[in-house]
Amino acid sequence: MSSRRTLVYAACQLGGWGLYGLSNILLSILFIATTSRGGEQFASRTAWTVLMCLSGGLLTHLARTWLPMREWVRLPMRRLALLVPLTCSALGLVQQVIGLVLAYPVLHIYGASDFSFTFIITGGAFWAVVMLMWLLTYLTVHFVEQARETERERWRQEVAAQTSELRFLKAQLQPHFLFNCLNSVRALIVEDPARAQQAVTRLSTLLRHALSSHGPETVPLSQELQVVRDYLSLEGIRLEERLRVREDVAPETLGIAVPAMLVQTLVENAIKHGIAQTPEGGEVTVLTRVREGALLLEVANTPAPSGTPAPPHSNGEGLHNASERLRLLCGAGASLQLDQTSAVLTTARVRIPLPP
Repeated sequence: MSSRRTLVYAACQLGGWGLYGLSNILLSILFIATTSRGGEQFASRTAWTVLMCLSGGLLTHLARTWLPMREWVRLPMRRLALLVPLTCSALGLVQQVIGLVLAYPVLHIYGASDFSFTFIITGGAFWAVVMLMWLLTYLTVHFVEQARETERERWRQEVAAQTSELRFLKAQLQPHFLFNCLNSVRALIVEDPARAQQAVTRLSTLLRHALSSHGPETVPLSQELQVVRDYLSLEGIRLEERLRVREDVAPETLGIAVPAMLVQTLVENAIKHGIAQTPEGGEVTVLTRVREGALLLEVANTPAPSGTPAPPHSNGEGLHNASERLRLLCGAGASLQLDQTSAVLTTARVRIPLPP
């Protein structure tokens, strides 16, 4: 048992039994003052009260030590409903026997003529109720403690599961991104070796970023946009004038944390499914704003002509993973939607609530 828990337990025992003894002594004083009777036994009755409090404290402490009461909170209610009354009755009976011994032969508060079966049963029932209150208080504290521990464990498991899922999703995004880059370089090797060399240089920069991205799951938007620019430069070598890029980034958004690889995945998706599939090419636009307490981020692109077959290895895994990571890192209020309702523009819209 931890030292803090020991101190709390000791304070509760001393406080509970001490309060019981003090209230009884005060009642005795009040009784003597109002009736002018019993004053001759005040010292004996006070001693009896103090000794009974010590006895009660010791008895409940021994019961707590010998009986696995802390484990009772995990028992079925039916079994607990049987254990609690039996334990309280046994403790109450022992306490009553101690009280009788102190009251009759030791302190001589009562005489033989006061001894009766009803007196014994009534006193035993009283002490059983006192022990019941003690036991219910003890079990309530442990029920609350167990509920809190269960809640903490549930949160720990959720965090562990989310961390594992995030790592899995990120591990899928990086090879996906590098695979597309390598395809771009491969296409240039035969067509234009000089540009292929430039592409390899750009790719090395991106690889360096990929290797260093095993750190935090979120990065400032400015850092994410720099990676996007490197990637677009690489694609620009391959697509030449077919790729046009426009940035409309609000300065106040540059420091906002976004999931690493989020914008990169959206731009990569725009190139793969839009610009690269269009003979005359098109434009990719990256727009960021802060509106109504949230970061709004859009990546829009010229869509592929109607009827164009989907590119190979196109199963929507990149967008799905990006959406899941966004939800896990930024909460249920974050969203990623792909708007394909317009014939001239496909837009991926991201909303990330900002902290108040």
